[in-house]
Amino acid sequence: MNVKKLFASAVALSCGLVAMAADSHPVNVLIVDGFSNHDWEHTTRSLQTVLASSGGFLVEVSTFPEAGADDWNPTFSGYDVVIQNCNDIKSKTQWPRRVEQALEAYVSNGGGLYVFHSANNAFPGWEEYNRMIGLGWRGKDFGWAITVDDDATVVRVPPGAGEKTSHGKRVDALVTRLGEHPIHAGLPRQWISADIEIYRYARGPAENLTVLSYAKDEKTGTNFPVEWTVGYGKGRVYSSTLGHVWHDQSQPEGMRCAAHQTLIPRIVQWLAGNDVESTVAIDFPRPEANSLRPYPQAKPSKEM
Repeated sequence: MNVKKLFASAVALSCGLVAMAADSHPVNVLIVDGFSNHDWEHTTRSLQTVLASSGGFLVEVSTFPEAGADDWNPTFSGYDVVIQNCNDIKSKTQWPRRVEQALEAYVSNGGGLYVFHSANNAFPGWEEYNRMIGLGWRGKDFGWAITVDDDATVVRVPPGAGEKTSHGKRVDALVTRLGEHPIHAGLPRQWISADIEIYRYARGPAENLTVLSYAKDEKTGTNFPVEWTVGYGKGRVYSSTLGHVWHDQSQPEGMRCAAHQTLIPRIVQWLAGNDVESTVAIDFPRPEANSLRPYPQAKPSKEM
């Protein structure tokens, strides 16, 4: 297994990211990557750096090997949270069935799964993955879609109604949160999130699903989920459309966004079953404008 290891001590971003109060033990995180139509290497480095700058995390990376996966066996059970950063669109690369089953067991038995951006598009033929992510990049007849009325009513759209999953251009979108989820503790009701894709009609089983926030799609005038969670067995799953990193983006604004950098460590804390840091940095965006931080460029301090 190709593993890079990083111990993230309690440091704060010089741009004003408030450090998390780390528990007595760090949150053990495994990022799984290796293939995607997005820039998965850049994405992984950005995630490592944001978590390192926040403090209180021990991060490792397991990369799907180019030569084949006969000996690739990530041990999910050794981690509090797994961040899924693989996407088989265009490549059609698949995890071995034994690895799929290991992830199913891990989450079902209480593990936390963070489905990062394009990982939401992955593995449409994997039934339990569809149940874990709740909604994904799927065809019109694949499953349920979710919309949100302007009065915050969550509406389930049946298979065949509406459209297949798609999105328009990336935009600085007004995000509205629903309810009082711990991930959003202390945050304003609305903020501008930089350079995000609003997925129209993401589809799936949508079982045990809670919409955390939504934004309005300019083309349809419809509100669609931006963040959602799924309960899968004893485990927790978080998905969102945040964090697009394309191959031609040297400093993607979706990873510079102060709102997204605030959310990432909170998401991991919540998935691990820990208390969530509720401090809100002064640069957190409000409804009037986005807020960008210097790009997280630090590299892991240690590789294995």
